[in-house]
Amino acid sequence: MHPPPFSAEHRLSDWPECWLELHCPCSPGTKLYPIRLLLQRHGDRRFGAVLIQLRCGACQGKPAPVYLVAGCHRTFCYGPPPNWCVELVPPPKPAPVRPAAPG
Repeated sequence: MHPPPFSAEHRLSDWPECWLELHCPCSPGTKLYPIRLLLQRHGDRRFGAVLIQLRCGACQGKPAPVYLVAGCHRTFCYGPPPNWCVELVPPPKPAPVRPAAPG
């Protein structure tokens, strides 16, 4: 199934059954945050405003990548089939590798 059109101007209430899937380089694994919980704790905000203020609980850095997922998972995990997702924040680009100085 293809994901529906998404805009950063959409409100959290437009996607109440979805989840945010967060990744941060400081910690392995995936964090899942239900949109319904965001609505309860922070009100019906625009996704653009939410994404600007997202921070990792461990390092206070900005998580990347971040996905809006219909259901609890975006990849195969030995359960029901994965659902559609929309990438909201792209993965960080790897730092360029400098050649070693001749020595």
